[in-house]
Amino acid sequence: MSFFPFNPNIPAARRMQSDVPGLYTMAVYGTRYRLSAVEAAAASVNYFVASVDMKVGAYTLANTTMPGGCARNVTVTQTIVDGEDTNGTIVVAGTDLAGNAITETLTPDGGDTVPGTKAFRTVTSVTGVGWVTTGDKDTVTVGFGDVIGLPKLLPTNSVLLAALAGVKEAVDPAVTVSPTVLSDNTVDLNSALNGSIVDIYYVV
Repeated sequence: MSFFPFNPNIPAARRMQSDVPGLYTMAVYGTRYRLSAVEAAAASVNYFVASVDMKVGAYTLANTTMPGGCARNVTVTQTIVDGEDTNGTIVVAGTDLAGNAITETLTPDGGDTVPGTKAFRTVTSVTGVGWVTTGDKDTVTVGFGDVIGLPKLLPTNSVLLAALAGVKEAVDPAVTVSPTVLSDNTVDLNSALNGSIVDIYYVV
C-alpha cells in the first residue's frame, strides 16, 4: 500500500478532530472518475462474438479487452431461427479493473439483448452450456452494454452525479455497490453512451 498518489484507504489519512475533546470524525473525499471517448464507446452487441450458431462449447472471441481498457457489462443477444431452441446459458470469464478473475452466467432470451451486471475489463472466454437444438440453430452474439465499472469498492451508494459530454445528467444514474466485490460496483447513466466523455463524481 503506497502513500502517493493520495491513498484514502489509509485510516490515519481520514481521522479528523471535532469540537468535542477526544471525539474524532472521518474525512471524506470527492472523486471524479473519467471515461475517455474511446472508453465510453456506444454499446455493441457483437464486440466479442459475432453472430454464430448457438452451441455447447467455447466461442471464438473477436476481442478480449473492453474499449480503451475500461470495465463494462457484457451482453448476450439471441436470434430465433425456425422456432426457439431450448436455451442453455452463456458463461463469461475474464477479469475486473484490478485484474481479479471473475465469471458471470447469462441466460439468453430469444429476440432480446440480455445485459450482465458485472463489470469486465477483459473477457477471456465465452462458453455455451446446456443448449438443445430444435430445427435450425438459433444464433447468438456477445457484446458489451452501457454499465460502467467503478475503480473503487463502495460500502454505500455515494455517487453524487454523472455527466455526459460535460453535461450533468438530469436523471440520476443507476448505481450498484459492494464493499467486497469490485466488479459489482457499477454506474449506468440514464443516457445511452455514445463515444462522448463520461464523468462520474462520488465520495470515498
